[in-house]
Amino acid sequence: MPALNSARRSEANAAAVAVMAEADPVLTDVRPALEALPGMTPETILTSGAPMPWERYTGGQRRAVLGAAVFEGLAATVEEADQLLHAGKILVRACHDHGCVGSVTGVTSASMPVWVVTDANSGSRGHCLLYEGSDRQRLTYGVWNETVHQRLTWIRDVLAPHLSAALRAAGGVRVKPIIRRALGMGDDLHSRNTAATATLFQQLYGPVLDVAAPVATTRDVLAFLSGNDLFFLHVGMATGKCLADAAAGTPHSSIVTAMALSEQEFAVRTAGTGDQWFRSAIPELRAKLFDGITADDIAFMGGESLITETVGLGGLAAAAAFSLQDYSAGTAPAMVAATEAMYGITHGEHPTWKIPYLGFRGVPFGIDAALVAATGVTPNIHMGAALREGGHAGAGLLIAPVQPFQDALDALDALDRAEQAG
Repeated sequence: MPALNSARRSEANAAAVAVMAEADPVLTDVRPALEALPGMTPETILTSGAPMPWERYTGGQRRAVLGAAVFEGLAATVEEADQLLHAGKILVRACHDHGCVGSVTGVTSASMPVWVVTDANSGSRGHCLLYEGSDRQRLTYGVWNETVHQRLTWIRDVLAPHLSAALRAAGGVRVKPIIRRALGMGDDLHSRNTAATATLFQQLYGPVLDVAAPVATTRDVLAFLSGNDLFFLHVGMATGKCLADAAAGTPHSSIVTAMALSEQEFAVRTAGTGDQWFRSAIPELRAKLFDGITADDIAFMGGESLITETVGLGGLAAAAAFSLQDYSAGTAPAMVAATEAMYGITHGEHPTWKIPYLGFRGVPFGIDAALVAATGVTPNIHMGAALREGGHAGAGLLIAPVQPFQDALDALDALDRAEQAG
């Protein structure tokens, strides 16, 4: 490519990363997906990954979509829901195309409550479903049964309205300082959110107590917040979506704005290619599984918690979270090496999110598809593992493929050539 294009891409990448780094994400509310998400309809069900036709969904991701259809009253049974999905009367769509991200199956339907995170600077918004709790059987992990139904109903009818009232009374909660503090206390903000959840709990404790509600309800809400160490994860995911979307659409930029999984594919977006997805086959997951579970028991069900890596957290910040070396099948030296390698494929470092062990160096920030393609080094991704029949199986490291990053770079080059020719 001519030098002019190289310089232009460098300037575009600097602009894209700057808008993400300077963002001031604020957790403002909890709202039903139908009210919060652009383009959402009562008959739409969102799920993880680049969009696919209904016929391609199988296994846990399919079970979760069918369960959501029954949960919404769109069908009386999963069999009826399947018929309506085939007929196009219920629509399955990609979370990312509706300003949302989802964990594992990512299934989000109209009445399900989502976090609302807004960048006070750009106005960009990100959303993510509320965390279901630590029970291994969740819709998130491809399970639909009466217990899951009851828990989702409580989250929708009790937890969400209480949190919404508390957040509005508090005037919102700034997220960036929570992430900064949590990194200093051993979180990676993907597989480990213990410190972030505790910090959020501190900020919400008073407002939750002040909400007019029966004492038993308030106790249940506080118990749920304090008893689920990963509760903050979905706040962090909504924040990642908010930051990445602020940079999306930056012309000529090769900065990655989304990485996502369906049960069939891994896919990537960049700032300069907008909504276009670049896809590859499912990558390798090196997982440490719970006792009694083997590799034959697990299967991909999708996932968009990779948005945390997209904004410098999770596997990119592995050196901040040494307690994960057992959970994620790594070692402390390997985690440091993984983070150090990430500086070679990112535009720079985050100005305020820092890693104590590395002398308070900023986390690697702004994954550059051009650097991934040139080096063959792909983002280090922390990832949960799911049971084939549904449920949480453990966690590990996702080994992302190079090809979609190369394809994104090729598409950017083609856009540059077309612009020059025109």
